[in-house]
Amino acid sequence: MKNKEVSRIYQTTDYSKFIVNAEFYNNARINFLRYKTLIKNEKLPLVIVRKVDSKLEIVSEQDSFYAAKQMGLPIYYYEAYQSVPRAKQTIDFSFNDMEELLNYCLNNGHFD
Repeated sequence: MKNKEVSRIYQTTDYSKFIVNAEFYNNARINFLRYKTLIKNEKLPLVIVRKVDSKLEIVSEQDSFYAAKQMGLPIYYYEAYQSVPRAKQTIDFSFNDMEELLNYCLNNGHFD
């Protein structure tokens, strides 16, 4: 199996580009992550974001964001949802297309 890129991980110290939700602030976990980083030299979890206009909304691991910010460390993050706008898909069946679809379903037992 060939290697396949499934995500890109980014690094920044521009904390102002992130949207956080104060409702999910967990001081105990933030302190635990800081302890693991400073004392045990463990890496902080990756922050998962999605683009909202020109900002990055944190959808997971917000505590990691706060811990990194408090320690002045870079935020490592990746985008969980592709933000590329897609054209709305439409299905435009002609009469002949509908007739062929109906015949296919009838002939293959889809209406039994």
